[in-house]
Amino acid sequence: MPATPPPTGKGPPGKNPPGRDRVRDEDEDEFEHIESELDDLSHAEFLTLYKEAGDNLLFAKQKQWHSMAYLTLAFVAIYLLARGNVHDLKFVNYLSACSFILSLFAIVAEIFLQFWQINEQRKIRDIAEHLSTSAQHVRSLKSSGESDVHRYIMLFMLMAYIIMAQIALIRALWNLTG
Repeated sequence: MPATPPPTGKGPPGKNPPGRDRVRDEDEDEFEHIESELDDLSHAEFLTLYKEAGDNLLFAKQKQWHSMAYLTLAFVAIYLLARGNVHDLKFVNYLSACSFILSLFAIVAEIFLQFWQINEQRKIRDIAEHLSTSAQHVRSLKSSGESDVHRYIMLFMLMAYIIMAQIALIRALWNLTG
């Protein structure tokens, strides 16, 4: 099946595919589709590895959000336990210590999951280098630098959430014990 290059967006007005009415750069006008040099078996193997890396990336992202949800539920449970035992100061202090430990574990887990995502992104980037120029072109539409910035902003926001939730819980526990 012959490959067709991506539309250039310079056809007659109204005949361009949706979203292709913009003028492309000179480099994009000279785009040439070159198929992968991999044999069929290697190509299939690379696509399988690519899919696995993508699945692992999504799994790690899901685990990041799940860990935030579980931490929030744990903090609610700690607060409710403290509220039910407000007169036992030793128990409330124990719950406070547990909340600090949970926060530390959550921060470490977020960092581990972030590095896992970075490794999976590296795999995807390395595999994509062996695919066709069309696949490489599509992957290049979002720069890796932009992705890195987004990833670290999200990591910062998750860590800020953990710290703010920890502070809110400790303040609530202190208010309970008066």
